[in-house]
Amino acid sequence: MAIPSHVIMVMITTALLLTNIILETRCFSSPILQVHSEEEHSVSPVREKRSVPTNQSDYLIDVVVTAPDLQTFQLLQSLANTSFPIVLDNSTEISEIIVTTVCSPREAGFQCRCEENFAWPYSSCVKYGACGEISGGICKCIDRIPDDGQSCQLMSALLTPVEYTVDVELNVSDIQIVDQLRILLQHGPELLSLGPIVNVTHINITTVCSLNGTNFQCRCEQQYVWSYDNCLTYGACDDIIGGTCGCINRLPTNGQYCQPQTAPPVVYDYLVSIELNTTDVGVIDLLRSISYPISITDTILVSDLNISTVCYPSSAGYQCRCEDQYRWSCDQCFKYGSCDNITDDTCGCISGIPPDGQHCQSADQHNSTTVVNTTHTTNTTNSTIVVDTTPTTNTTTPNTSTKAPTTTITAPPAVSTTTNTPIGLNVEMSVELDRTFNSNLSNPLSDEYKTLESSINKVLVSQYSSITGFIKVSVTGFREGSVITEFTVQTSNINLGEVATANKNLITAITPIAPVIGSVTALINSKTPTKTIKPFPIFTGQTMALMCEVSPELNIGDISGSKWKFNGKEINTNQVLFSGSTSTLTVNNVALLDIGLYECTLTGGVISYSQKRAVTNDEIKETPIIRLKRRVNVKCGGGGQVIPIECCVQSPYTVNWFRGSEDSALVSSAIGGCINYDHRLESCSERPLFTCKVQNLAYEDKTEIIVFTQEVACKDGQYGDGRDGDESTIKCDAGLEGFKKARCVSRKWTVFEDTCIVTRVKELLFASERLNEETVAEFATNLSKVVKEEETKILSSPATISAIVDILKNIAAHIGEVVSKDFIEDVLETVDVIVGDGSRESWTTLNGNETKNASSSLLGSMELLAGGLVGEEALATKRILLNRTSFNNSFSADLNSSIFIDIPDINLRNVFITTITFSTLNNVMPVRHNSSSVLDTTGNESRVVDIAVNAAVVLVQINETIQNVTLSYSKLNKLLSQGPQCVFWNFKLFNNRGAWDSEGCKFVSDINNTVTCNCNHLTSFSILMSTNIPEEIRFALDVITYVGVGISMASLVICLIIEGYIWKAMTRNSTSFMRHVSIVNSAVSLLIANICFIIGASIADNPLENPESDHLVPVGPCSTATFFMHFFYLALFFWMLVSGLLLFYRTVMVFSHMSKSIMLGIGFVLGYGCPLIIAVITVAVTAPGNGYIRKDNACWLNWFETNALLALVIPALTIVSINLLIVFVVVVKMLRRGVGDAAQADERHTVVVILRCVVILTPLFGLTWALGVGTMIDSTNKGIHIAFAFFNSLQGFFILVFGTLFDSRIRSILLKKSPASSTGSNHTSRTTSGGLSSHSGLNWINRLRRKRNIYHVSEAAPSSNTGASESFMNT
Repeated sequence: MAIPSHVIMVMITTALLLTNIILETRCFSSPILQVHSEEEHSVSPVREKRSVPTNQSDYLIDVVVTAPDLQTFQLLQSLANTSFPIVLDNSTEISEIIVTTVCSPREAGFQCRCEENFAWPYSSCVKYGACGEISGGICKCIDRIPDDGQSCQLMSALLTPVEYTVDVELNVSDIQIVDQLRILLQHGPELLSLGPIVNVTHINITTVCSLNGTNFQCRCEQQYVWSYDNCLTYGACDDIIGGTCGCINRLPTNGQYCQPQTAPPVVYDYLVSIELNTTDVGVIDLLRSISYPISITDTILVSDLNISTVCYPSSAGYQCRCEDQYRWSCDQCFKYGSCDNITDDTCGCISGIPPDGQHCQSADQHNSTTVVNTTHTTNTTNSTIVVDTTPTTNTTTPNTSTKAPTTTITAPPAVSTTTNTPIGLNVEMSVELDRTFNSNLSNPLSDEYKTLESSINKVLVSQYSSITGFIKVSVTGFREGSVITEFTVQTSNINLGEVATANKNLITAITPIAPVIGSVTALINSKTPTKTIKPFPIFTGQTMALMCEVSPELNIGDISGSKWKFNGKEINTNQVLFSGSTSTLTVNNVALLDIGLYECTLTGGVISYSQKRAVTNDEIKETPIIRLKRRVNVKCGGGGQVIPIECCVQSPYTVNWFRGSEDSALVSSAIGGCINYDHRLESCSERPLFTCKVQNLAYEDKTEIIVFTQEVACKDGQYGDGRDGDESTIKCDAGLEGFKKARCVSRKWTVFEDTCIVTRVKELLFASERLNEETVAEFATNLSKVVKEEETKILSSPATISAIVDILKNIAAHIGEVVSKDFIEDVLETVDVIVGDGSRESWTTLNGNETKNASSSLLGSMELLAGGLVGEEALATKRILLNRTSFNNSFSADLNSSIFIDIPDINLRNVFITTITFSTLNNVMPVRHNSSSVLDTTGNESRVVDIAVNAAVVLVQINETIQNVTLSYSKLNKLLSQGPQCVFWNFKLFNNRGAWDSEGCKFVSDINNTVTCNCNHLTSFSILMSTNIPEEIRFALDVITYVGVGISMASLVICLIIEGYIWKAMTRNSTSFMRHVSIVNSAVSLLIANICFIIGASIADNPLENPESDHLVPVGPCSTATFFMHFFYLALFFWMLVSGLLLFYRTVMVFSHMSKSIMLGIGFVLGYGCPLIIAVITVAVTAPGNGYIRKDNACWLNWFETNALLALVIPALTIVSINLLIVFVVVVKMLRRGVGDAAQADERHTVVVILRCVVILTPLFGLTWALGVGTMIDSTNKGIHIAFAFFNSLQGFFILVFGTLFDSRIRSILLKKSPASSTGSNHTSRTTSGGLSSHSGLNWINRLRRKRNIYHVSEAAPSSNTGASESFMNT
């Protein structure tokens, strides 16, 4: 509707009071007003209704009035001063009129101003433009008339704060953002403003969902939990406690999230009566056999169940019989007719089903509980059972119904029923009867059980009903041990004298049933948990103390002792302190394994007292493990240098960095469980100290930065920089705790202390100190599980392996007389892990420490455990084989195909023998020997002879004395063949540290890599062997090898330098050119092959020099080194073949001519192409089956599995044979005819030099490799070892001397002298100062002919022809 610019629009709120439910709408007409009324939908939500009669309605009506002039507006304002109420008719009156808004025209439109106590909300101020100040989120004036017909609102309503709870879901791909958000929320501002009228007062993270494998896990933050329904629907991933859980295994589909944790729920007890209609009497038997309490849900527990009434068809209708301790009331017996005797105004059976739903009541009470029978079965067996879940509690029976396929259970409607069961103490008692126990007494439904129960109940009632406060007594069960009868006496008061008398009289009274063995025991189970001396939570490694004491309200007399149990198993008494009526359990070095149920029993003269406490994972928590570098060495690079430091802790803990004693945390960046800080160095004299603290806990560690300006001696990625003598302390890997310390020595960081230990194993070590016979088997299972899960970390941690050895020692100390199969299997699986090949370095460290008895302790523990086995057993793991069997007279067996044992006829029967074979215990046991190891003055071992454990270790135990046993061992390292020693482990040697001893054992034979020994006793056996290299020549071989290789490589470098120097002068013709190309490439090939050999030797330890390092080689690096060694050794031989072929070509094919480029191409194809083809084919054929290289000892071609070594031997021997054949052909050719005079002097000289090289170097190289084969065939021959070391290490020197320096022209060039030139056609060559002439070079050939005809060599005149011509003359 268009509004003229000169009018005023007024909005008025009118309150109408109507006495009718329906308001009759009217039209208000006036010469000056147009009134528009709106009913209810415009009612202000903040205005309260007046107090009116209940049959009246109160309405707020907004009216928009257009005033054409000021007088009309003033008239409207005067309405507010009118006396109210204004009666419109008999049913309607106006109770109040308020002007809220006045809109008046302006140049650009309208302005709408609010009257007193009214204002525009912030949204209208922004949307329509405020023509005044916006203060407190409201304004008094806007520049437009609202389109939606809104008017000004009460200021009090607008200024009243409204609190909203907003749920925000944040999707992130990096979980670290959550950690950063936590830090931000902890240290951020308390109030966050989102606008002038919206403030965020607090933010809480409630739920964090993260991917766990293929599914999500949603965990609640502190003080938040999942509801019980969610825990069941989506699956709880932690314990459900108090009807809530902290983690579920899926994302809730309904968008729910964790809710604030509330106070513990109030526990209500209900007495529920249930009538069961069934056609199967077996259901009743099943109910009797159920043990209670039963958990229906996490919040509903059935504490007890009593069958009171059983109704079944009879010939005359139905009979309803009462169970024990229940009776029909007198009126029911008369009303329905008793079917047994009426005693004490009660009966046990009536002839009918009460239509009012009543059932049998307790024998000492007759209050009625109404049960509605909803189902009747005709002509079938109908049993009615009433279940009383809490007979000692007054409550209202709820209305529940449950249906099953074959049974209908209908609970009664919600009828208020009261029981008057007295509340008292339950004294649990037991008495042992001298009577044979059978399985029927375990079945409460059996007749034998019922008969005995009924008989004993009568005796119990007669004896205990007279004690003060007696309520009831009943048998609760029987258990084996003769027949142990358990019963409960319920009483409201305890009189020790009366209870003692009743107990004494019971022994006599029950004799007619069965004599009593011992005395009657009595126990009160307290509902009050044991006290804790130190408040929870307790962190692992700390001490937990629990105190048990009798409630002051009870009088159970003097306490004579105490006993504690953990999870039903007795605790060692050395942890318990008993004094007076209190007992204190102290658990040192608490671990997570200590979470569970603790039970204390205080033994009294008449009645004992028991208290329990369930220690949860909220009460014992893992100690924060802070991982950082404690000492950081930094070379000063000037002011402004940034030094990063890092501190890590496991989840859910967080840490902060602090400097010195400052209280404010440094601004750091968090990544994972680590927090990083970049310290900017101010000066080189600074020595800052930083503290890493766990938030809200008193755990901290420090990092000290040592700044120096001297030269860096040691540099390493882990330990950093350091000067000589500096120490550096670094953190352990995740999952381990402790530290590693290293010292800078000889420009290398050397670790001298490593305390890193797997946290889970450390906790097991603490727990093993509290073992006993009851707990040791379960503990061994836990140990095996942890060791297999943490195998990778354990193998590289000497401290962890040492801890496991200590654990096994504690286990062995607490085994019973009999060791079970499952138990010993768990132990073997644990040992199998720590004796693997990957643990070699850790055992080397352990065997070199101060005590040096870790390996001896492991073997000793295994001997103790083996002694506890009974019967015949056969167990096997990857590295251990256990066998226990019996034999008569003699015994022989093949143990895992590596050890054969033979015991001859001993004339004994039924003898048990136990053998444990350790295939890799050579990794574990040191090589200390009583005759080859001595201790110096400091107590450290000095090794005299290099020996190795070269066979599996076998532990043999027998229950008889044996003086003749033969053992045959297969060698682990077949390269070792010198000095086998038959030994056993003697635990007493070297101050009980243990060592190998040969006393009582003798060597028999060493045939086909099998060593046979004979001993006159049994224990743990193996063999020791020295290395193949004889001890007396090792030093000489080392000197020859090191000096020879150095000379060889230096010679090759000199050779290449000389060739480069004389290259231009010596390569003027094609023959000389190819000869020097061959020499240069031979030198390069041998030099690179030697370098690859050194690299390969550094990758894999040589067992001939390190007998204790017989481990597998790394396949990748070793294969690479082997490939290049193979290739360049082949290249060396093929370039020798090029030299031989060149000699053959220039000597035999005298009229042939080939250009340099062709000769060079042929040379490189032969020299590198052929070796490359052979090397690649070798890899392609053998590598897929892992047969390219040797598996252990050295980086070299495989021989035993694939014969890959033939790929070098066959080409090398073939080339040697070809070159020898070429030499033979050339020599014969030259003896038959001399080299013609037409040949050029340079060509002739070159041919002679090539011949000399081939004649000398080919046999020399062939001899070297022949000697190498000889060392493998006869490994103890000193001469072969020395000769091979000499020739092999000096091959480069031979190339320099015979390939380069023997050339007279090269010597002339090096001496800056030129050989005499030859002129004329008939001159013969003469000797020059540079060396031998061609004639003199061939004199040795001429001398071979003696008196035979000789071909004289003559020099032809120079010719323009580039080819060589030869003339021959017969003399």
